[in-house]
Amino acid sequence: MTVSRLRDLRTDTLTARAADWHTAVEWGEHGRAHVDRQLLAPLREKLVGETATAAETRLQLIADNCEYTRLQTGLVHAALLGLAEELAEARARLRTALDEAAAHGYPVDDAGAVGYPETLAEDGSVRQEAGTATPAAGLLDRALDGLSLVFPGHRETAQQLANTIGAALQRATDTDTRYARTLRELICDRGIAVTDAMWRDAHADLTTAATSILGIADASAIPSGATPAENAAWWAALTDEEQAAYLSLHPAEIGTLDGLPTTTRDTANRAVLQVEEARLREELDALLRAEPEKEGEVHRQTLKDGAQITGYGVTDEWKEWDERRELLEGQLAGIDAINGRFAETGVEGLPEAYLLGFDTEGLGHAIMANGNPDTADHTAVYVPGTGTDLSGARGDLTRMTRLWKYSDALAPGESVSTITWMGYDAPTTAIPFDQGSGLLPPATSAEYAHAAAPDLNLFTAGLREAHDVDSRSHTTLIGHSYGSTVIGAASQEGSLHADDVVVAGSPGMLVSKAGDLGVGDSHVWSLYADGDPVPNLGRPFLGGDMVDVGIGRYGIPTIDVHPPLVPSDPRFGGHQMSSDTQGHSGYWDEGSESLENQALVVVGRYGDVGLE
Repeated sequence: MTVSRLRDLRTDTLTARAADWHTAVEWGEHGRAHVDRQLLAPLREKLVGETATAAETRLQLIADNCEYTRLQTGLVHAALLGLAEELAEARARLRTALDEAAAHGYPVDDAGAVGYPETLAEDGSVRQEAGTATPAAGLLDRALDGLSLVFPGHRETAQQLANTIGAALQRATDTDTRYARTLRELICDRGIAVTDAMWRDAHADLTTAATSILGIADASAIPSGATPAENAAWWAALTDEEQAAYLSLHPAEIGTLDGLPTTTRDTANRAVLQVEEARLREELDALLRAEPEKEGEVHRQTLKDGAQITGYGVTDEWKEWDERRELLEGQLAGIDAINGRFAETGVEGLPEAYLLGFDTEGLGHAIMANGNPDTADHTAVYVPGTGTDLSGARGDLTRMTRLWKYSDALAPGESVSTITWMGYDAPTTAIPFDQGSGLLPPATSAEYAHAAAPDLNLFTAGLREAHDVDSRSHTTLIGHSYGSTVIGAASQEGSLHADDVVVAGSPGMLVSKAGDLGVGDSHVWSLYADGDPVPNLGRPFLGGDMVDVGIGRYGIPTIDVHPPLVPSDPRFGGHQMSSDTQGHSGYWDEGSESLENQALVVVGRYGDVGLE
């Protein structure tokens, strides 16, 4: 990089090229949305048979190509913007140094050397000869800079300027080299089918780009620990191209930000889903090829006649391998369920699905909406209970598609969104003897609920923040089993940002009465089915306080001791809804009164809810 080349560099040509690539990014994003909403959805709703299936397969291939195009062109777009910004900064430093050199009358050659005249002493003698300062670095650089403070003169000033010019040239050279290397790696395979190998390559490209593109979409600028309102304000302050760059380079981080528009989070999380699916499949394939020996020798016994009996058991190595296999297969099953829900858009009138959260940390998490909550008149957020993880996503997603169908049918002319919030680490009902935890399963502990509560509150606050400014959605929180405990903990740690709370088979909400939930007694609804053992099993651990203190006759304090209260107790308050299902898992059975009663609350038709 030379002085003249950097000084005269037209970074606007790079930003213009970036704008061209941004057009491709938008084409990919809008193309996928168009195929999903205008082509696939009507096809699934109206046509059946082999021809319809073949057409759906081809259209899905187009949608996949659009998404792959959006992701890969987004990286090129971000790279060109980052290159332009970093080179512009280096050019600005160079030009400032050149202006200063000109003010001193120092000539600067194309390599960055700075000429300077002789320096005269007070008596007119020559103190410093005229000469040329060339860019220095390292210890010499700092030493010469220090000399300028002690012995100011033309040579020291020129040396400082030469160092600044040299640093600007070196920065521009390093930037150009780094971005050239990054862009060379953004090469896509030819073809129509988007294979797992291509998604794995996209994951590698994303990792490379996120660490090498520094001039735009700085990861450190992404809000951390901010409120949904602060997240929304940060996002709104970005230009369209900056938003596109962040979505391309940091989808995992953007997808988690409560308060951002649903469509933005969906775009980010779909990218994460695609690359994670490819990564998990690659890891699982490699794992299955490397299965270790299952049986290992554990003991050998010699009988009286000299014969030996050898016993075998499962090796520790195989146990670790099998645990990893089970985790990977479970997470891929969850991804299949999410993709399956995407593919159901239009079937039986189901609206488009939006992925509001996704990761594979631990057992994995996902948040999925039926319909856009940003524009919905009624929104329901479902918090599932014990054992919730990515591997079991299909059942929880199905419950909310059923609830959407019932709710939508009960609210003609209004829009509904039902959300499955698998956004926390749920406890299990298994007793982990090997962890020295005694005889009580994790599901008896309120620790998991308190850990999940802040995230649930932030999520519901984010829904309210992202909703259209001209209206506010009527929001219902629905908790099944331990999910109701999470809602109870959230009510004690902040606002639920909800209008109604519905619980089903609750083991306790850590509060002793409905009024403690912050939505008012008349907006708390409980379902209890015959044969559901969970309320009584959870009561001693997660129920409300056993002591009520009041003021009796003549102002004498009263103390009423009773068993811990759960929502299905009439004494808890709120409404006891009628239920016609059996056991702990039937509250969302097709055609059930239990499901219809929930839908009636979701759409605000309180007077039609069946009560005990």
